[in-house]
Amino acid sequence: MRSVLAAALLAATCVAVPAHAGDIQVISGTGARATTLFNGPIGQSFTSIDSTLTSVGFQFQLFNAPQANTPFTLSLLNGSGLGGTQIYSTQFTLPNTIPTSGLNWFDFSLPNVAVTIGNAYTFVLSNSSLRYGVVLGPDVNIFTGVPLSGDAYAGGRAFGVQSYPNCPNTAASACDLNFRVHGATAAGAVPEPATWGMIILGFGAMAGAVRRCGRVAPRVRFA
Repeated sequence: MRSVLAAALLAATCVAVPAHAGDIQVISGTGARATTLFNGPIGQSFTSIDSTLTSVGFQFQLFNAPQANTPFTLSLLNGSGLGGTQIYSTQFTLPNTIPTSGLNWFDFSLPNVAVTIGNAYTFVLSNSSLRYGVVLGPDVNIFTGVPLSGDAYAGGRAFGVQSYPNCPNTAASACDLNFRVHGATAAGAVPEPATWGMIILGFGAMAGAVRRCGRVAPRVRFA
């Protein structure tokens, strides 16, 4: 009895749902288009689905091998656009050689950056070299310039893309960088479904014990 009761109380107070991880992955283009950051920073806004961001990735292509392999600056801004308040910033350098085409993912760890679920944020990339380009979409017909697909991600869009006229910095733009964001959200102390049976059993045992303790033995009175 005591062991069942103790197990029930422990389950009710100590069991929590494990943290879950959420991913956003957008492939807006097939690698046929990419843009350099020589003319200024570019960014990708997104709507967070987690409370902590653990990594972000983009796809890059080699544009001009003779150019210097200078470091990139990666920043996370609050809000949608290039003018938000900076939350986090770091630098990274790509390998000296990567393919000139294709979907070349490079992911970068984040130090569990705290964000708010449902809010908009923007990752911004800055670089002063023409060596590498960031892959984006949608792809277009090379003869007519007409996009070959629609908006790949409704939760955000690309900013600062100057080399493609069909990617305007307006709310109507359907352009997105190829990107992916990984995060996690710690759940509260809520018992898992498998634990409810133990909790119910424990409370049932408690009720039985109370009922037994409440019984009064009949008295026999002798005349």
